[in-house]
Amino acid sequence: MMASEKVDIRYAFKVLFLCLASVNLGHTFDFLWLSVLFAIYFVAIGVLNATRRREFAKRPRYNKILAYGAIVPLALFWVMTPSVENGVSPYLIFLPGIYLLYLAALQERSRGNGGFEVFVAFDGVGALLFGMYMVPHGWGFVGLVGFLLALCAYSRRGTAPYKYGLFLLVIAALGAISYGGWQYWKMQRYRYGAQMAENYYQRERMMGFDPVAALGSFGSNYSSRYNSQVVLRVWDKQPSRYFKAASYEKYVAGIWKLPTKFAKRLYPAYYQVDYAVFETADSLTKADSLREVEQIWVQSTLNNFGFVFAPYGVVGFAAKDVDSLTYYAGGMVQGLDGNGKRSDWHYFKCKPLSAENASRSEAENTPGACTLPDSLMAPSEGDLLVGERYLPLIDTVIAAMGLRDTVPTDSISANSAATDSTALAKSMPDSLVLQKMLAYYFVNFTYSLSVPGITRWNGAKNEPLAVFWREKQGFCEYYATLSTLVLRRLGIPARYVTGFANPEVVEGLPYSIFRRRHSHAWVEAYVDNRWVIFDPTPPILPQFAESPSWWSVKWEGVRGRLARVMHALKEGEWRRVVDSWQNQSTALLESPILYVVLVILVAGFAGRKIYIAYKLSAKDRTYVSARALEWTKKLDRAERDLARAGFRREPGETVGKFAERCRIAFSHLAENQTNLKKIQKAKNALAVLNDYEKERWTK
Repeated sequence: MMASEKVDIRYAFKVLFLCLASVNLGHTFDFLWLSVLFAIYFVAIGVLNATRRREFAKRPRYNKILAYGAIVPLALFWVMTPSVENGVSPYLIFLPGIYLLYLAALQERSRGNGGFEVFVAFDGVGALLFGMYMVPHGWGFVGLVGFLLALCAYSRRGTAPYKYGLFLLVIAALGAISYGGWQYWKMQRYRYGAQMAENYYQRERMMGFDPVAALGSFGSNYSSRYNSQVVLRVWDKQPSRYFKAASYEKYVAGIWKLPTKFAKRLYPAYYQVDYAVFETADSLTKADSLREVEQIWVQSTLNNFGFVFAPYGVVGFAAKDVDSLTYYAGGMVQGLDGNGKRSDWHYFKCKPLSAENASRSEAENTPGACTLPDSLMAPSEGDLLVGERYLPLIDTVIAAMGLRDTVPTDSISANSAATDSTALAKSMPDSLVLQKMLAYYFVNFTYSLSVPGITRWNGAKNEPLAVFWREKQGFCEYYATLSTLVLRRLGIPARYVTGFANPEVVEGLPYSIFRRRHSHAWVEAYVDNRWVIFDPTPPILPQFAESPSWWSVKWEGVRGRLARVMHALKEGEWRRVVDSWQNQSTALLESPILYVVLVILVAGFAGRKIYIAYKLSAKDRTYVSARALEWTKKLDRAERDLARAGFRREPGETVGKFAERCRIAFSHLAENQTNLKKIQKAKNALAVLNDYEKERWTK
């Protein structure tokens, strides 16, 4: 007897549960007609199964093609639906719910013959959950009833009633926690929204590198949760200590502003696949017999505000999707604004000369190192600007540090030139001024990630520099700002510079990295007719230094190498390799050597084949004796003679059986048989077969 459905009240609960899941989903997404069709289908299948009209063996087999094929129309429907601005499209919820109902219908239709009860339950509960998304007011109760029906339908028979109660209590507790959390979120969403926006702002941009940099803006790089975030990857195992981003000109009310005049506009000299190469002077990026130019790739993971971060002495840059770059005196470069928030670029630096090349350079009176034009290195009037409001404070600092020998007696005019009115007379060398400033900071100041007493600027009493000088503690921006203004007051051209310092070099990584906490500010001073780096910030105390964990180093190595691979695939590096292969292939095809080699290979292959065939034939002749060959010929001739007389050996019939059959046939031949000559040949052939049978086992 065929197995059939065992129907009880649980089966009725299951049918009702599937119907409620269908109706709830259709009502939520305004497809009630479709959900009603599903409900009618589940009722019809349930009646057929409940009345035992369809035994398990008679149910249609579960067809996976129907299950997978439904994805195609649903995907087409998704493509044709309109998109939703700043939100989740309801079809992203509705289509998976409908698909789960469809799978539940297929499984229930073939349950017991390829369909499974567990999949019916899973798909039905999934469809019910999708139907609870943006459920209309008052329909939440329908979803709760559906869950209760599923609980009763799929529970084991004989389950104690108190277990149902415990399950309902757990569901009620989870629902209460979810509802309470939702209400709390609604009350606190504005506060959390502002906090999330601030976190996003800090995470997605580098602080302190804006065209207008406020004093203290680096602080978030040191105190936020993202201070260990990697912001620059420099593919150089021995990078420079300082990477310059910007050099500022004017300081007003706690804000540094960029210079307004640039030294040169750089235009592409040539192209490297998709990258335009910009040179500070002609042909400086190409190697010659005396020097070797190294090209370094830099990847920025955050918004770099159009600055090209690079070390000092760079002679060229390469960038993608850029028509020109703006070069400011001293090496600040801008122009990557159109390259996207996350940019990458290359810079060119000259390797130091070897001893042999250096001697050749001196002999030929040719500069061996890459030199920049004087027009790009000369100081400007902006490098001596000091605001009138800061003069009392700056004079106090100069006196405390002992940096002057005489004081100007003339009053300072706000409208006079900076070089005439703001510079203090001094007799000590410029290099000694830098040494005394550095010694004073080291003895009297301490490094701190905050400056006590700094609040919103509202006049001279709360001027950040004045508070910094009074408290004698702060971080790099304050040291660099105060030192720049002091040097300018003394008549030494100086610039406030921001960038990154002290890169992290990890053994085993093919590149070095700068994290947020490596952001730094320092001073460029024009001393002895050249620009020098002057870093007045005292050494960082050990408690401020952080070492990355082993896992973060390994993970960063994976991310960096993956970024390099994606860069090679995306930015056209592979095309140069393909082009070189194509050029080499073309040259090879045009060379006669290729065809000579091909002829030799073909001749060798053919000769090897002939040699192998000869060896095999010789081997066969070795194992076949002359006697065997003689008997083979006799048997072939005897079978032909017997065939002419009408006797043919059947396939698979042995020689002995064939000879016995021929002997019996000859004994029944009539005496007056015609064609005695043919019969005589056949009898002679039969004698040959008999002789073969007698002598086949003799040597």
